Amino acid sequence: MKFRGMVGLLALVVFLALAGGGLAQQKGFLWDGNQWPQLSYDTKVGYIKGVGNMADFEAESAKGKGNGAPIAQALASELKTKTVGQIIEQVDKFYSENPGKLSTSVLEVILIRCTNLCPPGLIK
Repeated sequence: MKFRGMVGLLALVVFLALAGGGLAQQKGFLWDGNQWPQLSYDTKVGYIKGVGNMADFEAESAKGKGNGAPIAQALASELKTKTVGQIIEQVDKFYSENPGKLSTSVLEVILIRCTNLCPPGLIK
C-alpha cells in the first residue's frame, strides 16, 4: 500500500474512533442515511476510500487461502471503475430519492448503486 493510502486509512480509523466514542454503546453500528447527509464532503471521501481500502485488503489477504473473498474481490474491482465523487453522488442520490429508506446502510447503498453485486431493483 502506498504511503498516502496508509495515511488516509489511518486518518479514517482515527476519525471513526474519535467520532464513534458516543456510538460505542450501540451494537453493530453502521452509518446510514441518518448520518450520511450530515457528513462533510471530505469525510464522505474518507469513508469511500476506507471501504475501498478494506475491500482491497481483504481480497489481497484472501489470495492463496482457497475460499478467497468473493464479495471483497468483486467490490474492489467494481469500485475501481468509478471515481470517489461518482460513488458519493450515487449515495447522496439514493437517500434523496428514498427518504423512507434512511435506515439503509451506506455500505448497502454502495453495493446496490455502484456494483453489480446487488441488483438495483433489490430496494425500490
